[in-house]
Amino acid sequence: MSINNGANKRKSSALWIWLAAAAVAIVVVLALGIFLIIPLIYPAQLPQDNMATILTAPPPPPPPPPPPPVSSSQQAPAKISSGHPTSKTPAHSGVAGSDVGSGGNVMDNIFGSGPNVKAAPKKLIISAGVMAGMIVQKTQPVYPPIAKAARVSGTVVLQATIAKSGSVENLKVISGPAMLQQAAMDAVKQWRYKPYLLNGEPVEVETTVNVIFTLGG
Repeated sequence: MSINNGANKRKSSALWIWLAAAAVAIVVVLALGIFLIIPLIYPAQLPQDNMATILTAPPPPPPPPPPPPVSSSQQAPAKISSGHPTSKTPAHSGVAGSDVGSGGNVMDNIFGSGPNVKAAPKKLIISAGVMAGMIVQKTQPVYPPIAKAARVSGTVVLQATIAKSGSVENLKVISGPAMLQQAAMDAVKQWRYKPYLLNGEPVEVETTVNVIFTLGG
């Protein structure tokens, strides 16, 4: 009987110990919960210094250091002046107080310009039709007997220079039957033309001459 009573007492004491430990644990949990919940419900109660530390963003990183200054020995050398003033030479020099240019124009104005020499007119090329109307003497060609016997006919085209006097010079054959070419040249050499005038003055001209040979029926 005494043994059972001792066991019951031990059981009840152990139970009380567990209950006390559980109560302590519950109190500790509640205290921690209250400690954590109160700042969330009443944030104004938190220390401002701690809040500022928590909410303030970290400072930015420091800027990079400036580049080292360039020493005088590394600077570009300044342009050395020669000590003599420079002046720009004018493109055209002339006599002061006048509009006369330099060079030959000055000499021309002082001593007078030279004689106006007219350039020789270039030789003109005139068509055969125009020059045909300016013939004043026309010798008919002699039909070569050998060409007539061979029944050769056609047109001989000659190139000629008409001099200022109207005479025919520098005859050349351009085309035509060979049997008739010499007879055509012999006749045209004797032709005479009116001088061709350019600005009232006679000039040499180049033209072509057509000499036609036909066989009679």
